[in-house]
Amino acid sequence: MRTAHTGPDYPYGSLPLKPQWRESWARGIALLVIACAAISLTLHLGVWPIERLALLIIFPALLGITLAFAPDPPALISRLAKRLTVAGCAIGTLSGVWLAPMILLVPVLLAASVAIGTLYEGNQRG
Repeated sequence: MRTAHTGPDYPYGSLPLKPQWRESWARGIALLVIACAAISLTLHLGVWPIERLALLIIFPALLGITLAFAPDPPALISRLAKRLTVAGCAIGTLSGVWLAPMILLVPVLLAASVAIGTLYEGNQRG
């Protein structure tokens, strides 16, 4: 049986990963995702079939809430990418049929987070 990889190159270290239930940022962004999903469900509940509601509203909201409470990565760029992804899930619940093109734009979002994080770290160094 293989043991878990906990060497020095593992980004989270050897401590166990714990959800961020008490973090105010995680609670705030999760509340934003819930609010966006509730607004979208209110708008589309009688119009869309249950399958469309699940695929375009409920599943993106569940992903956003799960990511909001997931442990933050140690690197600034990774934290920014995670938070932008959660914000994208919140907006995705409101986007309706535009959710598929939004998913296709995720690599652009992640590239933007790398560029922003690199600029931010560069400004802090000098």
